[in-house]
Amino acid sequence: MENGSSILYQIKFRKVLFYFLIPILLYLFIVILPLCTAFYYSLNMTTNFTLVWNGLDNYVKILSDDIFWLSLKNNIFIMIFAIITQLVPAFIIMVMISTGYVFKSKFVQSVFFFPCVISAIVVSYLWQIMYDNQTGVFNTLLRLVGLESLQQNWLADPKIVMTSICIPLAWQFIGYYLVILLSGMSAIDKEILEVAEIDGATGLKKSVYIILPLMKNTISVVMLLSVTGSIKIFDQVFAMTGGGPGYASNVLGMYSYIVSFKQANYGYGSAISISMLIISLLLIGVMSLIKKAVSRND
Repeated sequence: MENGSSILYQIKFRKVLFYFLIPILLYLFIVILPLCTAFYYSLNMTTNFTLVWNGLDNYVKILSDDIFWLSLKNNIFIMIFAIITQLVPAFIIMVMISTGYVFKSKFVQSVFFFPCVISAIVVSYLWQIMYDNQTGVFNTLLRLVGLESLQQNWLADPKIVMTSICIPLAWQFIGYYLVILLSGMSAIDKEILEVAEIDGATGLKKSVYIILPLMKNTISVVMLLSVTGSIKIFDQVFAMTGGGPGYASNVLGMYSYIVSFKQANYGYGSAISISMLIISLLLIGVMSLIKKAVSRND
């Protein structure tokens, strides 16, 4: 009887191992292998489509590359803009939905989430049409109301191009973060909120002193997603401006693409990509330290 149980256990163990093995192999093939390959390429110089070992020279070159630092600056701009125009509105809307002030309808909530399911490329091309100087919605409306002086070259003016790119991002991703925040809000015991209301904590006070502290783990996840998403952004910039005018709207992902595929410098392009990973890890580390410091104070 014990021998039969042992055989049955071995069969089940093999099945479980097989089911685990498939995703592990996929992860190794899709994530780890390309990452290792990119790191190897980053230690080489590309000459006539051949790799020549040059050690850390590509990373040293990055330190004096003005375009790299301009691209990083644009990524940071997107990150700050995303926190202000995506996470803050998403939190406010979440509170309004949860407390029943407005937006009780599931249809209205679906409207907020709908842009998230649209391809980033489609959204970018849609907004590119809306930004058109002659036939775009914004300039057309300004002409209709007699405010021709406020018309802009939305995607051709280096001074406003980054803001023009960030607005569609806010429109598309508010609903995404809203869903995550709503799931975190649903985990809060309703009795806590009811007691807070009895004690006089309503509206802004309840949001700041009750809801916000209880949702700090969910907010940390949302912040993490926002930061990493801002660093690896590529699709929207590629579709709307291609990094232009000049390099005014260039981001790290776009710069890596230009260097790798347009200039055929795969070694330096890979070094830029690895630098993106390092920057993301550093930002995640800083966020973790801040979270631990806040937790200690609590």
